[in-house]
Order: sequence, then C-alpha cells, then structure tokens
Amino acid sequence: MIAETSVEQSSLGPIEHQPRLPREFRGYSLNVAARLEASSPHFLLRLLYASNLSRQAFFAFAAEIDLDHPDDFLDRLGMHAPDALADPGLDPLARVARALVLLKPKRVLEVLFGECPDGLLGLFARFGSGPLYGAETYRLAFELFSKPEHRKRAKVLGQFPGQIRPEHVTVVASLDDVLVHRAVLERVRRGEVAALNNFARMIVDLCDATPALIRESLDQLAVGTRGCKMTEWAEGWLGRQVRLPFDRPIPASDPDMNLRLGRELDDLGRRLRNCAAQRKSFTFLGERLIYEVVKPGEPAVLELLRLTSGDQTHWVCEDLRARRNRRVSPETAAWVQRKLDQYGIFYQSVAHPSAEMQALHRLVDHTTAFAWDRQREAADDEGDDTDLDALLDHLEQEIHGREAA
Repeated sequence: MIAETSVEQSSLGPIEHQPRLPREFRGYSLNVAARLEASSPHFLLRLLYASNLSRQAFFAFAAEIDLDHPDDFLDRLGMHAPDALADPGLDPLARVARALVLLKPKRVLEVLFGECPDGLLGLFARFGSGPLYGAETYRLAFELFSKPEHRKRAKVLGQFPGQIRPEHVTVVASLDDVLVHRAVLERVRRGEVAALNNFARMIVDLCDATPALIRESLDQLAVGTRGCKMTEWAEGWLGRQVRLPFDRPIPASDPDMNLRLGRELDDLGRRLRNCAAQRKSFTFLGERLIYEVVKPGEPAVLELLRLTSGDQTHWVCEDLRARRNRRVSPETAAWVQRKLDQYGIFYQSVAHPSAEMQALHRLVDHTTAFAWDRQREAADDEGDDTDLDALLDHLEQEIHGREAA
C-alpha cells in the first residue's frame, strides 16, 4: 500500500525542502502540467524539483493521456492503483494530479501501459530531465521492452552508455534485425537508417552475406567511440562483392574482357598501378564497371559508364588506360573498339588522333581530352622513370609480404 500524506481538497499540501535545483520544461508536457496546476496548487512546483525518473513518468503521462477525458486514466487507476484514488468529491483533474504525486514512477508506468517490464524504468531514468521531443517515443520504448520479439533491441538500448535520446530509441526500433548492435546504435543517425537497411539487403545479394557474417563484421567494430560512422564497415563489404545486380554488358564467357569486382579491383590497381581500387563503390552501385583487357603485349583497363533512359540501359566506354594510366596504343584501341562493337557498347575514339587530325586541332586551337596525357607520357619517357618503377615494384612486394603474413 502507498503511504498517504495529509492533503487538503484544494491543495497537495506544503512543499518540503528539496535538495535539487528547479529545472524547467516546455512543450506539450508544460501545457498538461499547467492544467493540473489549476486544479491542484503546487503540482507544477513539485515537478520542477522532482527527480529525472519522476519527471519522465509524468512526461509519459502527458504524452499518453488526454485531459479532456480524464476518466480513462482514473479507470486505469482503479484497476492498477486503487489506493491512490482520492475522495470522489474532488474534480477529476485534482484526483489525477493527486495520484501522480502519490504514485511511484513504476506505478505510474503500470497505470499508463498496463505493466512496467524489466529495464523500462532504468531506460526512463536515462532520458534526462526534459520531455522527449517525440511524444510517441514513450510508447515506442514500452513496446521495445514489453514484446518478446524486441528483446534484442531492448538489450542493445540497455548496453548503450550515458543518456538515452529519442533518436536512439527510434534508430534501434527502425534497424533491420541483422543490424541491431550496440556499435551500429553508436554510429547511425535517424536519417541514415533507411540507407543502412538498404545496404544490408544489397550485400546479401551482391556479397553473399549471411546474418552470421554480418554479425561477425559488426562485432569487429569498436564500441564506446565518438564521431565514428559506418563508412569503414560498409567499405569493407564493398571488397567482398562477387556479382552485379544486373546482367553483365560483356558476358563472362568473353576470354579477353574480365570484369573485376571487390578485392579484384585492389589487385588490379596494384598490378597496373592505377586507381581501380577507388572504383569499388561505383561497381557496387552498378554505375561504372571495370574490365581488365587481356591482350598480349599490352594489358589495359576498360571503364564502362551505365546510362539509362526510362526502362532502357546503355553502356558507354568512359575510358581505356594502359599501365600507370597511360593511353593505350592505337592498335590496342582499335582492337578494343571492335570488341565493344560486338556488344553494342558506345564509345568515343580511344585512339590517338592521326597526324592529319592533330594538325587540324592545332589550326583551330582545339585541345583534345588526351593532350595532357600525351605531354605527360612524353615527359616520363624523356625523364627515364626506371628508378620510380623499381621503387614501386619494391613497395608492391612489401605490401604482398605483409598481406601474406
């Protein structure tokens, strides 16, 4: 039974000395408190000095109960806390205010939600001193802790250190099951959840990810960190890509054009000393594809750009590069163009302009897209970069040695 205090009909009695400093609050909860204050003087002042937990219990009440129809709350009191009901002679709002003062926070939550599941009281105590800006968050928090199917989400909320914000409750409730993890909750904002859920579904299709593998990758993330995001974790999965979300524009049966995905792009970038490793996100999203051209005497890298119009998709040769991002020879360029013709892939000329065309360019002061490349290649050849090649070879061998270890 709850210990009753001496209360006059028109007042909740004198306010005892409180060790806490008064803390203001605003919004929907202040409107509710002001209406109760009109029926029960000193009610609002008590709230200003109340503990965080007591205040949060009241804020949940303010979010749940319509004071224009207080009989619903009084009926619940009759079922869950009849000892808090006052003389029926009091007006309904005064009876509500009296019950909120007398009841412990746990009992208030039991009256509001029908029960107070394990862990919910501790969560409310960590909401801080102010009302949650999303009033519906109180009901959402109760559902996470009361429904067995959300037990894992409630556990992750309990593991989260420090103050709990409404965003944390919303995020953990919105994540796909496979992503419910403390490290994710620490890193993800509410506006990022949809993209993260979408990414988790994509890696199942494109990277053969299983729930166990995703969980293992999340377990490797450090917890208790600040300012970190999920970018590094996502980039790790880009390296595991094994297929595209659509048919290849150049089939796998072609022996001269090898599609490179995931970590194959890292290997390609090391071998030909280009920026293929930086294209993993493009291939994952299907915007650009990187093919290794297997041609005796001059290996090259072909980059295709995906263009769409309505339900039609076309591929365009965006670039063709030899070792160290140099231009390929005219013979290789012509050979690649014939291959692309077989698959209906568009291209601009990827060969050096002829001598006659270069003369015409000079006449009209026209600079081709590849003019700088030719100047750079000529400077490299003139400067003899044998020493640089040797250094890069040494660094490559060292990297391979570390990876093997």
